[in-house]
Amino acid sequence: MVSNREIRRLFTLFAELLLLHEVDKRMAGLLSGAAYRLRNIDEQIISLKRDELSKLFKPGITSIIRELQSTGTIAALDELIQLTPQGLFEMMRIKGLGGSKLATLWKVAEIDSLDALLGACKKDEVRQLPGFGAKTQQNIIKAIEAYRSQQYHFHFASVADSASELLKLLQNDFPKANVNLCGDIRRQTNTVAIIEIIVTIPPQKLISASLRKLLVIQSAKNNRTVAHTYDEIPVIIYHVAKKDFYFELFQKTGNAAHVKKIFAKLKGHKHFDSEEAIYKKAGYPFIAPEMREDVAEWNYKRTIDDLVTPGDIKGVVHNHTTWSDGVDRLREFVVACRDKGYEYTVISDHSKNAHYAGGLKEDKVLHQMAEIDKLNKELKPFRIFKSIECDIKVNGELDYDNDFLRLFDLVIISIHQLLKMDEERATKRLIRAIENPYTTILGHMTGRQLLIRPGYPVNFKKVIDACAANNVIIEINANPYRLDIDWSQIPYALKKGVMISVNPDAHSIREIDNIRWGVASARKAGLTKDMTWDAMSLDQIERWLKRKRKGMVVVPA
Repeated sequence: MVSNREIRRLFTLFAELLLLHEVDKRMAGLLSGAAYRLRNIDEQIISLKRDELSKLFKPGITSIIRELQSTGTIAALDELIQLTPQGLFEMMRIKGLGGSKLATLWKVAEIDSLDALLGACKKDEVRQLPGFGAKTQQNIIKAIEAYRSQQYHFHFASVADSASELLKLLQNDFPKANVNLCGDIRRQTNTVAIIEIIVTIPPQKLISASLRKLLVIQSAKNNRTVAHTYDEIPVIIYHVAKKDFYFELFQKTGNAAHVKKIFAKLKGHKHFDSEEAIYKKAGYPFIAPEMREDVAEWNYKRTIDDLVTPGDIKGVVHNHTTWSDGVDRLREFVVACRDKGYEYTVISDHSKNAHYAGGLKEDKVLHQMAEIDKLNKELKPFRIFKSIECDIKVNGELDYDNDFLRLFDLVIISIHQLLKMDEERATKRLIRAIENPYTTILGHMTGRQLLIRPGYPVNFKKVIDACAANNVIIEINANPYRLDIDWSQIPYALKKGVMISVNPDAHSIREIDNIRWGVASARKAGLTKDMTWDAMSLDQIERWLKRKRKGMVVVPA
């Protein structure tokens, strides 16, 4: 069965190729819109009937889906793929190169590969083309370099479950062996290039029938089994002697700088019966695997048990419903939060400036607030907080005036448009919005999308200082494609007394569970339960918000 994700990818590609070949600009727009809509549809589109599809899409899109259902392919797309040089498909992955710009590069400059494009940029030739220029040329160079540096990486969320499944299989098949994850996957880095596993299982015994259900084995030599999952995630399994297991686990988990610092204090000792023994020998308390990045761990004065866990989160903060661009109706979403065991949720649909996402004008906000009031009476003691994800305008002003903002229980502020800013402009824009007295939480600080775009440059310290001065919480956006603020900036926020809220930015009930990825990233920074805003109970949150509204200095409850 073709998944919604695969259909979305096909639609996006189809739209790009229609623009590239200058065939049907209108259909390209319809396909792009349909691809965007598919992000927030839970039903399997490929299994829907014509009348069900017609309620979701325009006739042209419905016809394409019907063709896909009956033939398993899209003939017009296949034809365009055949007409397109292979190098252009890789060029499509470069940020800022849409179908129209690609058409110019291909048809005017005869550039049809990434190497040729990079070479033309460095020869200062691309800036001469219509629709380009010196700044665009420089941005293309940066985008190619960023793409190549992350070309073979995956989002942590897309590999974590595969890694866990492999680990459990090996532990079940070899119960007497030592088996563990190591490398980036064990440190739970935001992006991962490979799944690494360390075992005390001889290579010849490892290759079992059950393992082959999950892996394609490529080679097994030099105490390494090299393989990949059926969805092309690379895997390396290291085979070590039992007496060396914990030292090798330690050595293959931390980054190079962390391992070097600990190793220098071990005085040549390599045989240990636990990782705890390694750190004790080095004169340190046990350091959580996630934190072994040579960033936050050396100044962390607490224990591993103090780090925030998904189970510590009491409320679901920053969520979208069908009032703007979410999938689920308000009541359905709220009930799902309650049924998952949370004490409260924060509904923060988009503000009016986000017209592309169904942003709410003032009258619609008031109607939503009335619906929330009714649900709060019905679902008590569960609490729904009235909020908004308020757009930060270019000049740093917020999307509603202060007389209207005061109606919300709390306000989350974010930048969504005009992202091309230098550091000074981006920082001033954020700080002005932070200084608004009704701002409660700063949402996804840089606007980045991991492996897609780096986000606008920000002076993190100045922005965090402004949050500290104005009693503003900083969000770690738990969407696995964002994870923004980056975990490496969280230690400075904690130093300044700024609390972090782990927010799923959920656009569907399923995405409530994004909290898992945000917690994993935040633990790398040493985020503790007591400095996690949404780890506070409902009563604590209500008291915090009341003090904030009165302009009082707010500290963790």
